[in-house]
Amino acid sequence: MKIIEREKAIELRKKGLTYNEIKQHLSVSRGSLSLWLRNIPFVLSKEICDRQRLARIRNSQVLHKRKIKRVSQIMLEAKREISKIKPYELKLLGIMAYLTEGSKTEDNLVKFTNSNPKFIRFVLKWLREICAVPEEKLRFHLRIHGDLNRIEVEQYWSNLTAIPVSRFYKTTFKISSSNGRRYNKLKYGIASIIICDTNLFYKIMGWIEGIIDN
Repeated sequence: MKIIEREKAIELRKKGLTYNEIKQHLSVSRGSLSLWLRNIPFVLSKEICDRQRLARIRNSQVLHKRKIKRVSQIMLEAKREISKIKPYELKLLGIMAYLTEGSKTEDNLVKFTNSNPKFIRFVLKWLREICAVPEEKLRFHLRIHGDLNRIEVEQYWSNLTAIPVSRFYKTTFKISSSNGRRYNKLKYGIASIIICDTNLFYKIMGWIEGIIDN
């Protein structure tokens, strides 16, 4: 009987079955399998490889879903910690935003450049409510990829910012250096808010120094 089981175990092993899978077919101990199969090379069968690959994919998907759920919960709880922003807090946040994202190379321009629509909308709130920039001084410039519809992108930003397209500088097209392969394509391009105002520039610089000195 053992000879028959041994031959069957060898046959199953050559088909790429693991010890546990062989034990499901034969009522033998793991010790017997180790003895019988120690000289039999183990090569996973295509069926088992496919099964393991699918198991890894399913496991990865489960982990990904868990991560999404965990991250969403963390962000939701963190978001609840932020109460309504008061004017002075908005002032400080805008100053720090300019310190990190604002242009400091030309003293006659106040300029923010970013691709995040929410950030652009926040900056405009700061410029309008804290800096009291008149609407007619708010200008907009876009840099977009050549395969995007210029009119649609301009209209998107106009709707978002409440700045008419007539106050947009001529949109420029970004030339890709990746032979047409882009893995992080900016759907709405890169936007710049531009105000020609030397006095405002130096006021912001003074605010920044005031925060740093304190």
